[in-house]
Amino acid sequence: MRATQLVLAAAIVAAAPAVSAQVRRPVPALETHVGPAHLAPGSHAHLTLKVVLPSGLHVQSDKPRDPSLIPTALTVTVPSGLSIVRTTYPKASDLPQPGREQALAVFSGTFTIDVDVAIAASLQPGTVEIPGSLRYQSCTEQVCFPPSRAAVMWRLAVNAK
Repeated sequence: MRATQLVLAAAIVAAAPAVSAQVRRPVPALETHVGPAHLAPGSHAHLTLKVVLPSGLHVQSDKPRDPSLIPTALTVTVPSGLSIVRTTYPKASDLPQPGREQALAVFSGTFTIDVDVAIAASLQPGTVEIPGSLRYQSCTEQVCFPPSRAAVMWRLAVNAK
């Protein structure tokens, strides 16, 4: 009996790396962009977050049809002298699911979230950092991974008028 337990324990330990690799959370590639290149006090900046999901994954849209699902949400913390004018998410795709009356509203592949920011006329020239956080839950057709957050950062170069 003891030899059988040792063999079973060895098999579990040997299989642990493979199981661990299977449950590892997938991580999207994130890119931030700022436009236009020359920003002046009193103007507007356009921030873009490009999200590239690994193949076969989707995330819930910013407005899931089922309130129990976790929406994809970009939180941007603007420093003094800046204000958010609007945040725009892409149009969601419908993903039919067996057993659900209504398709899921999801983002998949590559998508962008846009944030328009107003720069106060009184803002002094220089570099301004704008931190953000993307909250999402990656899913495959069969399983959803635990919710995740990813930090992002935009850098604005504000020039003199």
